[in-house]
Amino acid sequence: MANITLSIRLGPLVHFEVVGDSCEEISRALHGFEHLNKTVGTMFSDLAERVYPDLEKAAEAGKPRESGESAS
Repeated sequence: MANITLSIRLGPLVHFEVVGDSCEEISRALHGFEHLNKTVGTMFSDLAERVYPDLEKAAEAGKPRESGESAS
């Protein structure tokens, strides 16, 4: 059987690979992935709020970015 490698990047700091011999095996390996995705999303959202508190306030108020800020 062919070897299947699935590479997943959840953000700049989270990357993993799942390797299996069939789609069924990959599917079993990814069981619970939704929970992992939510956990990582919460972690990085919290980190972003702590690192860039002013951007979060501006986004909530609907204010545009200042001209010196990048749009990335």
